[in-house]
Amino acid sequence: MSHDSDLPRNILFGSGLEQRFLRFYRKIFSIAEIEESTALKWSAGAFLFATFVSFYRWVGEHTITIDAYLKNDYTCWPYFMSCGKYYFLHALPEGYSQTTLYTAFFGLMLLIVYLMYKKDWVLAHMGLLVLWFWKVMFVFVFAYLGGGNFAYYDIILLFIWLFIPYKLFFLRSVFVLLYFLASTIKIDAGWIAGTYFTSLSTGLPIFGNFLAPVATNIVIFMQMVGSWFLLSGRKMLQRLALAGFIFFHLYSGILVEYRYMATALPVLIILFGLFYEKLPIPRDRKALAGWLLIALLCALQLSRLLIVSPTDQRLTLEGNRFGLFMFEANHQCVSYITIVTNDERSRKLRSESSDAHRRCDPYREWFSIQQLCSRTPDASYIEWKYDHSVNGGPFYRIVDEQNACSLTYMLWKHNSWIKRYSDKPEIIGYPLENIY
Repeated sequence: MSHDSDLPRNILFGSGLEQRFLRFYRKIFSIAEIEESTALKWSAGAFLFATFVSFYRWVGEHTITIDAYLKNDYTCWPYFMSCGKYYFLHALPEGYSQTTLYTAFFGLMLLIVYLMYKKDWVLAHMGLLVLWFWKVMFVFVFAYLGGGNFAYYDIILLFIWLFIPYKLFFLRSVFVLLYFLASTIKIDAGWIAGTYFTSLSTGLPIFGNFLAPVATNIVIFMQMVGSWFLLSGRKMLQRLALAGFIFFHLYSGILVEYRYMATALPVLIILFGLFYEKLPIPRDRKALAGWLLIALLCALQLSRLLIVSPTDQRLTLEGNRFGLFMFEANHQCVSYITIVTNDERSRKLRSESSDAHRRCDPYREWFSIQQLCSRTPDASYIEWKYDHSVNGGPFYRIVDEQNACSLTYMLWKHNSWIKRYSDKPEIIGYPLENIY
């Protein structure tokens, strides 16, 4: 541990107890690896940039605000159904608490940049840990629809940087593994035949619908096979893979805008471009945490197969958010809700989705209905019909329930009230071309 008196931590925390804690912190989180690696130092800057992009979007959203809870415009995870009762923020124009919190986070980001400049990686690590913790709370505790897969990337990769020994090796390995896992959800007619994009009103950007099947299969091959060449010791193969993925991310920005590029491109270039060198495979006990993380990610990606078949999973979306799910299919859905009161009056609610990137998850609508059931004391029952189209196919009525208030949702088992293809649900009609 450096005893340079100019380090902010040594200036601010000079007592023996404080110094012992700092030495312990530095050791337990393997911060010496960061101090000795240019790639890890630059990666910290990339993670900070991706965090800023996330928070820039979240600061103006009402996703986890008191107002969202009061308006029943929120969704909790199945394992924490009461999350809305713990919301404590007001977004503009209802109040200033959310903007105050994110302003404090922005100040912390500036402080982390200063600590990086001063080469105090212990305090910089602590600052990034705070930001990572809030992102985990937002995505996995407070909001079922909080961040999407882009936030998963941030959380997983920064987790390795923060906690896992052999940081550089496992950052590279897991980054490649995420490409591979993303390819597994594309083994589907929507990608193999290209109907994911040909069913869009705007089609495939630049290349057009004629080349859509060629382009989509190239992406599958790149992510499933080509990604592993990023770890190659052969410079030509490694650089070709790097160039291919840089182009892939720039092209994907046409559809998903800056968010995915901000997460993936800087880390990709730092880990596999500017500072790439072949690393030995760690096999000692310290590496166990990294290997367990890889096993866990694979298990979570496969867990949805324990619930329904891959084909049916596109329709029911059960277990969808326990792994990577971005770009897996083009979804459209329509939900019909009828609230029938004790005096036999009725009120009808209808919602629909025409955007391909919105996942038509019956759980989301089920959760909202359960809140209606508890918040509408004069309701006798609530009828619910839910129609879902995948990749421009027919609208199937996958939910048709007379009393939705009586339904329960099981996390690790198929919910029989959600119809699968094998249940031969009724075809209601056919969708128009939608937009991404």
